[in-house]
Amino acid sequence: MTSDESSGYAPLAPEHIDFEDLRRLEGDLFQAVGGRLVFDEKLRSFFRSAIDEVIDTARTGRFFLSDLEKTEKTYLGTKFEILLRDWLDVPKGVVLDLHIGGQEVDVKSTTGGGSGWMIPPEAIDQLCILLRVNEVDSTCAVGLVRARPAYLRSGQNRDAKTSFSAAGRVNIWWLVQGFAYSPNFWTLISEQTREYIMAPSGGTNRLVRLFTACPGIPVSRVLIASVAKQDDFMKRLRRNGGARDKLFEAGIVVLYSEAHRELMHELGLTFGAREFVSYKIENESDRAKLQMHGVID
Repeated sequence: MTSDESSGYAPLAPEHIDFEDLRRLEGDLFQAVGGRLVFDEKLRSFFRSAIDEVIDTARTGRFFLSDLEKTEKTYLGTKFEILLRDWLDVPKGVVLDLHIGGQEVDVKSTTGGGSGWMIPPEAIDQLCILLRVNEVDSTCAVGLVRARPAYLRSGQNRDAKTSFSAAGRVNIWWLVQGFAYSPNFWTLISEQTREYIMAPSGGTNRLVRLFTACPGIPVSRVLIASVAKQDDFMKRLRRNGGARDKLFEAGIVVLYSEAHRELMHELGLTFGAREFVSYKIENESDRAKLQMHGVID
């Protein structure tokens, strides 16, 4: 794979001591997820899903990462690890966080936008996947590294954990840097629009307002649950009495990445895995594409 400056892809040089190990790990990751294109699509929704599930708007009435308690923010690292194993469909390791390609790999994350990955004793000299999230500008980074002692600071915290030195960080193989993931939906709209969406008493009507007011913005199942506020929230979005009927009357269709991926690319939409996007039918060309893909009759 060649370096892609737009995504921040930056592998190590072939003569680097860790080149072969990290090249193999990269290959195992992309093979597990279904290729580089699918990796990028899934990454757009990966962090969003994890963060939104912890915020839990439907039950807590909270909307932002800043609303979380300190312990909940700490738990996010565990949430990323759990969802990554599910995303890659790989088991948990005996000692480290996951088992992929015949070897155990640790997963470390930081949500401060910096390089504060904490490396425990059991991960020293082991392969690690590094996740960095910046919720302020909705960008992330994913790196691969072997946590050699030479790359780490000499000092340790009370848990005997340490971190990478500035010089040590040059040994990270970056899959992406500054990669834009799906932002927190509630940061994209005004407080007035949020109140407009949430005002109706019925979940179906709230979803109609959501997809009418916010065309082209990716919406996750977690967000749909937050807006519908009902156990059977997906039923409120379906045809035959759900929000899709009322939306179609207004010339709006709701597309789903897992069912309409090719069509969504044709329409120029940006989306992640398991995300919904509403689209306003503007002309006969749009209608023909939607008919060809079986979205409308």
